[in-house]
Amino acid sequence: MIVELIEKLGLSSYFSGQDVPYSQLSLEQLKNMTILERIQANDWKLEYITLAFTAVFVILFKLGDFYNQWLVTNYLKALKGVFTKNFAQYGVSSDGSLYVKDSSESYSSYATGRANIAKVDLTFRLAPRHNSFVWILETLLSIFTESVQAPTDRVDIVITPSAEYDNFISAIVSKLGMNDFRKFNYYLSLTKTSDSARLPESFVFMSEAAEFQDKTLTEELRQSLKLDTASFLRFIAITDQPTEKPATIPECQPVRRIVVSTKLVTGSDQLAQISKVLNSVFNLVDHLATKKISFKPEALKKIVKTREVEISKIKKIDEEIKAEKLAEEQAKLKKQEQARLRNLSSAEQEKLEKKALEKKQRKAQRKQKLRM
Repeated sequence: MIVELIEKLGLSSYFSGQDVPYSQLSLEQLKNMTILERIQANDWKLEYITLAFTAVFVILFKLGDFYNQWLVTNYLKALKGVFTKNFAQYGVSSDGSLYVKDSSESYSSYATGRANIAKVDLTFRLAPRHNSFVWILETLLSIFTESVQAPTDRVDIVITPSAEYDNFISAIVSKLGMNDFRKFNYYLSLTKTSDSARLPESFVFMSEAAEFQDKTLTEELRQSLKLDTASFLRFIAITDQPTEKPATIPECQPVRRIVVSTKLVTGSDQLAQISKVLNSVFNLVDHLATKKISFKPEALKKIVKTREVEISKIKKIDEEIKAEKLAEEQAKLKKQEQARLRNLSSAEQEKLEKKALEKKQRKAQRKQKLRM
């Protein structure tokens, strides 16, 4: 299209330098031309198009990379108040650096230095704005394939407690995308969903027992949740199970943590609400650590039973895999034995058949004696 436009505007002579195409010039003509004349005679259309395409790609890459970096910086600066209030260190180092850039779409930050909380990891997953082709491809795949998530900007704030408390799963989940949250987070798949009058209508509970959700919804946490909060707060989950479905028994070992997952928003009101939610969650950890929040033995027994069921599923799969491998090995040995027998001479095969017949007869005789 660009080439046709150049020809219509009568600019072909500007790019080629003369009427005769460069490819049709004879060797003698080229020898008689200076370097400048050869440059002017050459058709540079493809090179110009390539340079223009490269320039556009580089500009889009830089713009996308810069915008992602700005999103992360703005988010972390907006939450600085709540983190510096609760933690001795906020950021990846003591010199004030707020984040580590792992790639143009992946950032991470950190906080530590608080009673009852060992650390807080902030993980950023952003849309690949620096690579338009990947961005478009992932968007299209998410439409036609359920296993691919649409590119979004999200932040997972993972709080690791330093104190011991009971293992359980309880979450407050936005109704906007709750099915996807359950699908892509194994620990949420172990819960039951229920509405509650104590929550805004835009949220639901996902927990293993009603007692967990009732006691972990503190008054401070309840007041920090508004109807519109569900548009950017994806979920708050207290869990001891992994995000990915465990394939081995060791992967089922409990690892306590609280996950606050949000969209990477930029509005001051939205970020202020997230700060209130985080402050209430930090205080909730204190309540769990000091046993101010405790649970009945009956509820905890349900947790143990759920974990045992999940472990039994893994054991069953392991046994099936072992049985399949054993069957494959036995089939392989049988084939090898059949191949060995085919290579024996007639006399050797007759001898083996005779031994097999005698063995069969002795076995039949033993069975007959037992019956008598």
